[in-house]
Amino acid sequence: MRETYTLRTMSIYDEPNYKLAKSLSIVTGRWPYQTYGQSFILVAIIWIAFTLQAVPQNAFQTLAIILHFHDREVLLEAMAPYIIDIMFVAKYMNASYSAKLMKICFDKIKTDWTLLHNDEEKRILTYHANIGRLISTGYSGFAAVTTAIFIVEPIIPRIVNEITKSNVTIPLRFALPVEYVIFEKENYFWLMFTITNLFAINMIIVIIMCDVVFITCVQHVCGLFAVVGFRIESTPLGKVVKEEAKGKISSDASYKHLVSCIRSHRRALEFADLLEDTFSKSFGVVVALNLPMMSVTAMQIITQSNTVQQILKYLSFAFAQMLHLYFDCFMSQNLTDKSVRIQKCIANVKYYDLSIESQKLLLLMTMRSQIPCKVTAAKIMELSIENFGNMVKTSGSYFTMLMSMG
Repeated sequence: MRETYTLRTMSIYDEPNYKLAKSLSIVTGRWPYQTYGQSFILVAIIWIAFTLQAVPQNAFQTLAIILHFHDREVLLEAMAPYIIDIMFVAKYMNASYSAKLMKICFDKIKTDWTLLHNDEEKRILTYHANIGRLISTGYSGFAAVTTAIFIVEPIIPRIVNEITKSNVTIPLRFALPVEYVIFEKENYFWLMFTITNLFAINMIIVIIMCDVVFITCVQHVCGLFAVVGFRIESTPLGKVVKEEAKGKISSDASYKHLVSCIRSHRRALEFADLLEDTFSKSFGVVVALNLPMMSVTAMQIITQSNTVQQILKYLSFAFAQMLHLYFDCFMSQNLTDKSVRIQKCIANVKYYDLSIESQKLLLLMTMRSQIPCKVTAAKIMELSIENFGNMVKTSGSYFTMLMSMG
């Protein structure tokens, strides 16, 4: 008799494997189960903070580009904030636009846990959820460290100056190149420094939230495919009993089991298609902007790294961009590999001991599993490890072109 794991509606998201995705979604107002009022207030705060940062920053950058159009260093310095702002808008607007799809994803995760048959299936799904938690935690931790380096770098010379009691004049700079004409930079430096850092943290939290939710959902789908593979390999080889009068099968345990496997496989495929519909648009913008962004950062490392802290800042920023793109491609590749692995599981079944009807079901599943599930960038380019390498090479070509223009 099948054992069904019944969970309370929200208890699954209080588990450690889903706590990070839930917490970040709540903070950014994108948790599908929080009240509309709470979500509206948090979303409004995030957009207001972004506007207060983006408007003066972009106005300042536009003015700098106009006044120093022929200065390559100024152009490179001004380009990066534009690209970051566009990436933030693309990810957060996609999270808002796809809110209904995200709720369906979280609903499916809850339901899938109640459809497990035994302890082994629960162990398999838990294992993949654990992997997702570890990847999400590592990714978030690295993003937090990179952000800390980025926002602290402007004040390191001032701290060193205070410790050494030097009389060297240190320029007043912020992590984000922004100017507020209503404040005198000399008199309100620390206030402006704190505000700009909060703006930077605001954007980073949103970007991390979108990526952590994606990692969590992809790992869940990979777990579903692993569970389906386990069920297929565990197909019973019972005797087939036929009704002689009608020639129909009245009792075929393997046939009934494989029908259940097909239903579970279809649920996993539907979830994978849902992920593609939810994240494809934002990935299109991310990939399109990440390539020139990595090239620009590489140029800054070569031409604008005059101090150790600047070298550390640009190197960590460049590595963060590559890691961000790599994680998206790695998770998509993982989904593809798990979806096609069903063929190997089918090959492990002793199909020659099954009924003709059961063999036909295996044939149908084999044909469907030959079509890999994948996540694309705006349905134009598949996100995979191979394409990640191609994108890095393309970014290197852009970098070479920028260097030759100097």
